[in-house]
Amino acid sequence: MLMRTSRRFTVPTGLRISKRLSYSRFFNSQCSAKVSFWGVSRSSIPIMTAALGMGLTGVGFWLWQQPHLIGNDAGPIEDGNESVKVDNSVAPFPTQLGPPDFPLTTSYTLLGFGTRSVTFVNFKVYALGLYVAKQDLALISQILSTNYLSQAFVDTDASKSHSENIELAFRDPVKSRTLVGNLIDGGVRMTAKITPIRNTDFNHLREGLIKSILNHPDAKSNQEVVSKGIQQLKDAFIRKGSVPKNDDLLIELQVNGSLQLAYRSRKSGEQVMLGRVDEPLIGRLLFSQYLSGPKPLSSSARDSFVSKVKLLV
Repeated sequence: MLMRTSRRFTVPTGLRISKRLSYSRFFNSQCSAKVSFWGVSRSSIPIMTAALGMGLTGVGFWLWQQPHLIGNDAGPIEDGNESVKVDNSVAPFPTQLGPPDFPLTTSYTLLGFGTRSVTFVNFKVYALGLYVAKQDLALISQILSTNYLSQAFVDTDASKSHSENIELAFRDPVKSRTLVGNLIDGGVRMTAKITPIRNTDFNHLREGLIKSILNHPDAKSNQEVVSKGIQQLKDAFIRKGSVPKNDDLLIELQVNGSLQLAYRSRKSGEQVMLGRVDEPLIGRLLFSQYLSGPKPLSSSARDSFVSKVKLLV
């Protein structure tokens, strides 16, 4: 169940959580130095010292960076902790994604990764990486810890910690829709990296995205807006022809809710900016399908995403 992002389509009442949060990106100073969010030496400062220096939120962020303290449930870390093996058929996914190596507007950090399969034959279609803008990592905790969201949807089990309740809420088919909707409305920028496991083409990639969006339960109640947005998505695929295995389709969810599509050829290194989808409901429905509901597009990607978010709140 989603909140209202535009006056042009209907939403159930009672679930609008908050206006877009205004915030200062207080991580800028901490993130100005080059830091690997996945690779930190075992000789790092002891946890208790970090706790005294940074406070609970800082400790959560510091713990999230420690590979020897946090296991990966969707694949091993490789290449000096700078990439993650998602599937044997494709190259490891970088834990950091951004320009100039990738056609994106800012730098992103990998939170969730897994594979998308056709369930009835267990046929793997593509590897999926879910990234969040580095500058927006601190915003996740702010959004998920707001009083109304915490009291109404998250911290409903007094016997569990806030982070444990966050995990349970993300695994709830109804509550998870609300949490993801709040992250998007709060301005958290995300990127989905889709890497085909088998040779395909742009038409198949486009139709797969359209099908995923139309399968969202809120698509039916907003048919006019969705129809307009789907046409924008079709128009965004300005490139035709084949997409070899191991190339990348990048879908960047920007702060205003629009989507920017880009393509990257692994063999030639060619980067192509495709088109934009300005209707915000399309990006909202697509990333909601990645991260929430009873059957997310990749359960392993959703689960690994939640395991990282749990340590940020």
